Amino acid sequence: MRRRLSATLLAIIGLGVPVVVAFMTRRPADDRAEIAPRPDTSAPSPSGPVPGPAPSGGIRILEPHPTGVFAAIGRFDYRFRRVLPVLGLALVIGLNIWAARGGGKLIQGGWFIPGSQEQQEVSLVADRFGQQPTTMLVVYRDPDGNAGSDEFQAKIKASLADVLKDPVASGLTTYADTHSPQLLSRDRTEALAVVNLTKPVEDSVEDAGRLASEVHPPQGVPTQITGIPQVYKEFNAKIEHDLVQAETISLPIALIILLAVFGTLVAAGLPLLMAGLALPTTFAVISILANVTEMSVFVTNLASMIGLALAIDYSLFMVSRFREELRHHSVEIAIERMMGSVGRAVAISGVAVAVGLSSLIVFEASALRSMGYAGVITVVSTLVFGLTVLPAMLAMLGPRVNRLRVPLPRRLRLIEDDSAAADRRQGHGVWAWIAARVMRRPFLIAGPILALLLLAGIPFLSLQLSTGSNLTDLPDTPARTGFFTLAKDFPGGQSDPIDVAVTWSGSDLSGSIDSSRQQSLQAYVERLAKLDGVTDVQSALTPPPGLAAVDYAALLSIPSGQRPAQASGLATYLKTWIGGDTTRLTVYTSVVPDSSEGRDLVARVRAVPVPEGSQVLTGGLPSRSADFITSFRSSVPVAILIVVLVTAGVLFLTFGSVFLPIKAVLMSLISISASFGALVWIFQQGHLSGPLGFEPSGAIGAWLPVIMFAILFGLSMDYEVLLLSRIRERYLATGNNTQAVAEGIGITGGIITGAALIMVAVFAAFGLSSITFIKALGLIQALAVLIDATLVRGLLVPAFMRVMGRINWWAPRWIQRGVSKLGLYEDAESVRRTLPPSPDAVAATGGFAAP
Repeated sequence: MRRRLSATLLAIIGLGVPVVVAFMTRRPADDRAEIAPRPDTSAPSPSGPVPGPAPSGGIRILEPHPTGVFAAIGRFDYRFRRVLPVLGLALVIGLNIWAARGGGKLIQGGWFIPGSQEQQEVSLVADRFGQQPTTMLVVYRDPDGNAGSDEFQAKIKASLADVLKDPVASGLTTYADTHSPQLLSRDRTEALAVVNLTKPVEDSVEDAGRLASEVHPPQGVPTQITGIPQVYKEFNAKIEHDLVQAETISLPIALIILLAVFGTLVAAGLPLLMAGLALPTTFAVISILANVTEMSVFVTNLASMIGLALAIDYSLFMVSRFREELRHHSVEIAIERMMGSVGRAVAISGVAVAVGLSSLIVFEASALRSMGYAGVITVVSTLVFGLTVLPAMLAMLGPRVNRLRVPLPRRLRLIEDDSAAADRRQGHGVWAWIAARVMRRPFLIAGPILALLLLAGIPFLSLQLSTGSNLTDLPDTPARTGFFTLAKDFPGGQSDPIDVAVTWSGSDLSGSIDSSRQQSLQAYVERLAKLDGVTDVQSALTPPPGLAAVDYAALLSIPSGQRPAQASGLATYLKTWIGGDTTRLTVYTSVVPDSSEGRDLVARVRAVPVPEGSQVLTGGLPSRSADFITSFRSSVPVAILIVVLVTAGVLFLTFGSVFLPIKAVLMSLISISASFGALVWIFQQGHLSGPLGFEPSGAIGAWLPVIMFAILFGLSMDYEVLLLSRIRERYLATGNNTQAVAEGIGITGGIITGAALIMVAVFAAFGLSSITFIKALGLIQALAVLIDATLVRGLLVPAFMRVMGRINWWAPRWIQRGVSKLGLYEDAESVRRTLPPSPDAVAATGGFAAP
């Protein structure tokens, strides 16, 4: 609820600032900017000439409409500029009302593999033994050190009286009831009470807080409340808190950067409008989609992170280009030209990001698939509003987009906001100067940088994967502390055990195991106990407390209905071990369950010869981890192939070049490899864990590198498409590859710097999360964007493009002609007709000649 309220508030602010300010300062005037005449504007367009702005002499110049699919979208946006914002706001409100009334719930799990051996074991056990109850666990420490005493056990039951009155509670199990050693700590100072719940885990989360408040600890008795529902409840609260914290920190920083980029309050408010429309829409669609498919609770963080970054970034590119075009064209033509250039780049970038995130759909785990769905929804929402509402708002504002200037020193401005100065400096500046110097000695500069980035990626070779389900992977909450107490102090609690189900198909054990099967099962237990890492194996062969092993074995071989009356209580004990044709075993281990060692032990358990005539299935966290990682590794190559091939194909269709897509993919892979090395070095190996405030678990959640790859590969295309689009424009205008690279980098340098700083601010804010994997996702992506926007785009790209020369733009002519018919790639002639005059080539390139 807080997430939606904050997003709605953002929409109101973002929509209100530019509209109210612009129209409060409106004046009766034509919406066309006054510009100097442009050369070569007499060529008519298919849709007829458009009156251009009047120069100072009063003669109105006729300009041609730009051609192309996206220019046509710009004409549509301009024509319906007063309708589209209203429709956009109505869409946001309608979807959120729908979600509030009929939205589904986000799930906590989703890391299992349907049809895996672990899931088969879960289904078998549920069928033979009944669905295992959800529990709330309460740990009590006796100050007198005798937690098993009748007096202390009576205090425990009294403290839970109100809990048992709750309709969700179905029963209570204590040491006083069973005298089970599992309910008493090894030193007998602590006791465990187990409250059975009537709802499954996912549905019990909402009740966990209320049930915890109904526990009344005895005076002076330290008490810990834990259990899976309680962990999830506290985990959700952490996620909600961290999400609001990230938005609270990142948005003011983003606004400051936007003011430094645009220099006016009106222009800076428009990106907030985009975020304010796209985020609530994304959250609403995710909630609605949760009714028809499982959506992980983690998708909210992913959607917020990507949505904020993309909405602000795309708006930054489009508003900046509109202001640039407005210096030379009427509002209508400026909108069309902006859409035909940056609008096209934004759409292509969005497709690249969506393709990257859609690759997550190939994974079998529903949590990963849901993140792919959420990512695509986020990108589509951003593009819908970015290609319709934002241009419509710009069309209504016109020159008023430059109202309410913020007095900033010139050196703090990332983009020149004075029209004359901006025209003089176009293609110049720091980034153009750097690019020119790089292209003088491309091998000397690019070689060490490339080696440095590849060296930074070496730690990734020692990557250790997990599902992120170990205790150390959870945020530090009271419920987590309670689980640590159970693991440390109580017998059998040192790790998540491996569950083993042994089935004699077609048999009816009748709550007993005959002598021959006992011998076969005992041999199997002994083989399991000899495995390295196994500390204990408990089964139906383990006698209950107080009963001799020989007597128990004899009673176990007798069907439950034929046992003597004095052994009637044995049936209750055996219900936990024998059900129908199946008996269960619990294999306790000394290894971390969700680790490579735990998965290796599962493989060795599954390889042990089974009792004669039986079938064996293994379950539990170690088995779930083993099955997940096996499925995960088989899906990774497919996901990577989808991302790389589709992205390269989109870039080819955009630029009509064979080499540029290959270069873009290689540049992205290089920058991502360096950030992945940092991921392992920091979050797996634990370097900087103290300053960053986390406890390393020695492994990385398997899904984290995949999600990062999908996001970063797409986002790297963001800058790549914007940069290459401008370089191509300059190349078609000049025919000089070196000059075009320097001018293109010079023109886009300030924009990319501002966009990168905003993304770094958004991602780094999530790095303050108390949840380790969200912290890792935020910090490493901030680092990756920083590397991509500086070392890669500023240094490696100009070096590579200088070395390749005209090959950058080569493709067979018949392919280029075919691609141009799709509307993404424009031929040279159509681009040259609408290009502005070239900046001073000598100043931009430092005196380079054409290659």
